[in-house]
Amino acid sequence: MTPPHRSRGLFLDLAEGIYWYLAVDVLLVLAVAPTLVLWTVMSPSPLSSMLFVLGALPMLPAVAAGLHASRVWREDRDLIPARHFLTGYRRNAVDSLKVGTPVLIVLSLVALNLSTVASAGGGAPTIALLVTGAISLLVLVRVLSIVSTFSFRVRDTFRLAAFTLLAAPLSTLALLSLSVLVLGMILMVSEFLLLVTASLLVFALWASERPVTRLIAERFVSPGPPDEAGTAPSPRPLGES
Repeated sequence: MTPPHRSRGLFLDLAEGIYWYLAVDVLLVLAVAPTLVLWTVMSPSPLSSMLFVLGALPMLPAVAAGLHASRVWREDRDLIPARHFLTGYRRNAVDSLKVGTPVLIVLSLVALNLSTVASAGGGAPTIALLVTGAISLLVLVRVLSIVSTFSFRVRDTFRLAAFTLLAAPLSTLALLSLSVLVLGMILMVSEFLLLVTASLLVFALWASERPVTRLIAERFVSPGPPDEAGTAPSPRPLGES
């Protein structure tokens, strides 16, 4: 860990960045290994698109943990990625599954219906399903971003996701761009391209979500007690004891 008052240079920042990238990338790959195995052994079938989406379930706590590790590294300059990733995984696994699983189910149904409608000729139903899928994907990533930093009730998390998608349009546009990039990598290249870009994508997501985090902290959160390291206060929803 770099002392807070130590002078920094380009080489030190670069070395820390490479170390963080490699460590978090390995941890992310290990965390989503069940998804990668399922995607590898899947065979084409009428339900394959639905199973493909549901197979991403292990990604939910992994992304939340990666966002937590990104925040700690950039805000506190605390270069212990493995510890912070595991801390984020432990803290956010349950919440990320609670908020992410219903959205994944919706996305899986959209994928299943898209494959059926597309084979029947498409048209207006296809457009409606694509819009529903895009909105659901934006909500999914936004709720994961929220639970990686804050601890709200599930319904409040979804309310904040809907509010911030409208109140922070630039962040929403960045979120849409990242989502399209990831889907393009999976569908047009290979899902295994995610293996070497996972930590970069998570870091880019954290950076694009910083305005949303500040907005929520300013309007809906009161300062909490110091975290486990004792270095910075952890945000806490208003009204919690």
